[in-house]
Amino acid sequence: MKKRWIIYPIREALRDQISQSFEISRVSAQILINRGLDNVDVVQKFLNLNLNNLYDPFILEGITQAVERILLAVKRKETVLIHGDYDVDGITSTAIMYVILRSVGVPVYYYIPNRLVEGYGLGEEGIQAALNHGASLVITVDCGINAVNEVNRLKANGIDVIITDHHVSSGDLPDAWSVVNPNLPERNYPFKELAGVGVCFKLLHALLKKARQDKLTLFDHVDLREHLDLVALGTIADMMPLVDENRVFVLYGLRQLSNTSKIGLQKLKEKTAIPQNRPMKTTDVSFFIAPRINAIGRLKEADLAVELMITDDPAEAQYLTDMMEKVNRERQKLEEEVFLQAKDMIENTPEIRDRKILLVAKRDWAVGIVSIVAARLTREYFKPAIVFTIGDDNIARGSARSVTCFNLLDGLSKCDELLLEYGGHSFAAGLSLKAENIDALTKRINAIADAELINNELLPEVYIDYTINLADIGDQLMKETEMLAPFGQKNNRPVFLSENLMVQGIPRFFGRNHVKFIVEDDGIIQEVIGFNMQEDLRDLAKGDIVDIVYSLHLTEYTGIPTIQLQILDARIHKN
Repeated sequence: MKKRWIIYPIREALRDQISQSFEISRVSAQILINRGLDNVDVVQKFLNLNLNNLYDPFILEGITQAVERILLAVKRKETVLIHGDYDVDGITSTAIMYVILRSVGVPVYYYIPNRLVEGYGLGEEGIQAALNHGASLVITVDCGINAVNEVNRLKANGIDVIITDHHVSSGDLPDAWSVVNPNLPERNYPFKELAGVGVCFKLLHALLKKARQDKLTLFDHVDLREHLDLVALGTIADMMPLVDENRVFVLYGLRQLSNTSKIGLQKLKEKTAIPQNRPMKTTDVSFFIAPRINAIGRLKEADLAVELMITDDPAEAQYLTDMMEKVNRERQKLEEEVFLQAKDMIENTPEIRDRKILLVAKRDWAVGIVSIVAARLTREYFKPAIVFTIGDDNIARGSARSVTCFNLLDGLSKCDELLLEYGGHSFAAGLSLKAENIDALTKRINAIADAELINNELLPEVYIDYTINLADIGDQLMKETEMLAPFGQKNNRPVFLSENLMVQGIPRFFGRNHVKFIVEDDGIIQEVIGFNMQEDLRDLAKGDIVDIVYSLHLTEYTGIPTIQLQILDARIHKN
């Protein structure tokens, strides 16, 4: 697919100042500027992260009231129910809250809704779980911000509720004991983009600070740093921006994950292709660990994943990881089947294919799969995609994914009279409606897109940090590149452009959709690899003069650290 190349402008004076101040190359200095780090002080903070960079948790509104209520529950040994969510963020949030409260003697239970039966958020079954356990306090994690009626139901039964969430509110806030959510417009917390598990960590951090201030020895054994592995997992899996506090959480969390004491995570790592002799990376979580955890919530009951996070029993951990592996293989098979069916619908139905927003629906697709399929369709066509499965009750339940130039939540808000419910953010949303309204939604949402988008906006964009020669690639540039890690949303791995290169030899296609070839520039030779790039590079031939866009990666497949160029796009050189 054709891509639009966007090269960041060079800011020479600032680049040279940062380069000299931190004794780094001008290339790396410009990359820092491209990430929005445009003065020496913010660069200093970015490059020298530590846990002291975290903000005082007590400046997060609602947290003081939440801490006081939890401490009261600890002192009284009240029964507490933690209500979580079935994705990795919700699972890790549940696990960290449960482990800490259990460790100080609280009679604590947790409840995760079944995605296939109940759907998202605090609902009737969660309320019933609180009543059945005799809970006097419910703490929601990664959910609850829109549970106005459900909170009123719990309060009517004498149960207090603390909401911890990071999702956007769609209206009035629940009348809870406390609402802890940095992502509310009226809140002035300095960083609004915490994951649900990040919000939980802030609450627990405040709880420990208050307990130690009050000399409550019950908490003396608790070390929250041991649970940063869970915070990193949830933050990466939820695709939160890896800047500010999230960068701290993930940097230290990956270190903790590399040497985790949690037997369940140890067993899960052993099941993957992650090399055991190097530190963990964000891609290890997003490619290997998170999909396995998510698979349980997509097809089974997510509380099995919580059990894996909190168990101390090696036999149970092995049993759960074996089950998770089996479910993940089932998820992969179902995902591929649904994706191919959806793609076939698009390719063979011009009225779907030619629209700016792709919308497909079918009876009895697995509801836990539609979000992954929507994401894959968006990547495949670079268009917003909505995928519905229609149930026996004639309700279409679906998931939507978008691209940078179309705000999905704004678009859906203009269709709200057609929808039973919806929620999410600009790039991803969940929604449901009566099946009879699917055609009307298709027309309405595409009319909105037609008014907002021009065709050339529906092109993938590649942001290029710097133009370099192959001779510039070496250990020093690689070292400085890795200095910017952890990489993820809003802190992408640096992207380079090299021009006027000659393709040496015949490109070799391998695997399902990959390609390797060699390029030469002024006597310097480099091998280039392109994952899932066969279609884009199929016409590349020996002797072509090309410009390539790529990122640098340090690989150790042979046991020797090697710099690898992973291509993102290529063009025939104009001259």
